[in-house]
Amino acid sequence: MIRWRLLLMGTFAVLFFQAAGVSGAYSRITPVVEAFEKNKDAVVSITGKQLAQMQQGLFSWGFEDLPFYQQKRSIEMPFLGSGFVISPRGYIITNAHVVAQATEITIHMTDGNAYQAQIVAADVSADLAVLKIEVEKPLPAVNLGRSDDLKIGETVLAIGNPFGYQQTLTDGIISAIHREVDVEQLSMRDLIQISAPINPGNSGGPLLNINGEVIGINTAIRKAAQGIGFAIPIDWLQEIIPSMLNVDRLRRADLGLEVADAAGAKEPEAAEAGASDSAGVLVKAIRPGSAAHHAGFEVGDRITAVNQHPVSSALEFYFVMLEQKMGSEVQFSILRENQSRILPVRFAQRPQPDGKALARQLFGIEIAPLTEPMIRRYRIAGNPDMVVVTEAEPGGPADNAGIEPGDLLIGLNGSEIANLEQLGLVLEEIERGALLKITFNRTQSYFGYQEVIQYTRTVRTRAAQPQKTGNTQEEIAI
Repeated sequence: MIRWRLLLMGTFAVLFFQAAGVSGAYSRITPVVEAFEKNKDAVVSITGKQLAQMQQGLFSWGFEDLPFYQQKRSIEMPFLGSGFVISPRGYIITNAHVVAQATEITIHMTDGNAYQAQIVAADVSADLAVLKIEVEKPLPAVNLGRSDDLKIGETVLAIGNPFGYQQTLTDGIISAIHREVDVEQLSMRDLIQISAPINPGNSGGPLLNINGEVIGINTAIRKAAQGIGFAIPIDWLQEIIPSMLNVDRLRRADLGLEVADAAGAKEPEAAEAGASDSAGVLVKAIRPGSAAHHAGFEVGDRITAVNQHPVSSALEFYFVMLEQKMGSEVQFSILRENQSRILPVRFAQRPQPDGKALARQLFGIEIAPLTEPMIRRYRIAGNPDMVVVTEAEPGGPADNAGIEPGDLLIGLNGSEIANLEQLGLVLEEIERGALLKITFNRTQSYFGYQEVIQYTRTVRTRAAQPQKTGNTQEEIAI
């Protein structure tokens, strides 16, 4: 009996050391290593140049705070950040603050390749941005997880580009969830607090769980503190990004479809589609009179492919639609009541909205693009094509708010306005009777010096369309 026990113990010992290796060392391929290996090629470094406002004092005798002794100028400053590939088609997620006012954006991949990127969409209030690079072959992309089941104390990993050190991996735990944090002038809610060290340059990079799934986007740190960082939950991204990528808004398409992931659909929606699996995306809403409406789409239809390209998520659906050519016919493969169908839709563009007419109808102001002669004649501190108020209708919403001819309209409800086209696109979405926050620049002169005063007014739009004033001239009535 003793001999048999010794034989068994010897056998177990041999098997153990064989499993551990000849030297008896443990495996170095830990879950942390595996999570990093899964995602390293999909994490990118972002560099570039962005405009920054510099304040220059004309004198240095202690009078720098006086407005008429100061001038502002914009200079290009380098920036760095992180991001991650969300679609093999070349779409990248980062923070909006990373690429704000960017004049040049370069994406650096782990294989040494660098690409120039364009901003597809950005939401400053959510601090999220979508970038696009042109690639010849599919890129490695991350796997998105979920953030509605996070556990305090679970291990998290951050990959990024802190201070330019590419592919830096740090680890920690989830310290808290549902944090509300004020970051500069932005109030952010429902953030994940983490102990994993993140630094300038980490912004926009992925926060991973131990399985290598992206559960957040690293976005902020607590100054003068250690081990206190914050990340945007991935569920927030998956909720906001589809609306940011809506082709009706981004490309002025006349599609009229709003879709959602089939996997997260409610039972009634899934039942209407007549399918038990989670393939494709479900139609949530159809804009009346749109191309989708005329093509015969119904709420609850399950879209399984676009031009024979399978779509598995709302994100992928919008990425595919962004690349369709205007004027082409798009074939949608749908499933309705267990029956497969093909619905062709002409992918056409809607006409541009008339920003001048909308401003007149909603606010009672006449506007025009700023010109060089207007800048010289009226000494307005601004750039050509900016939106200038040329007349305010007496007793109208703008006049009652103190808006004057010569004011430059530069922002509306948090959206930057650089020209009439942008203003028209924003005003098109405004409902009558709504309260809006409008930001203006007003130029004032002091003994030959110019001061630019920026102010914001809350204006309620007209509930009914007024009669046209008839004054559309460019010259300012001052």
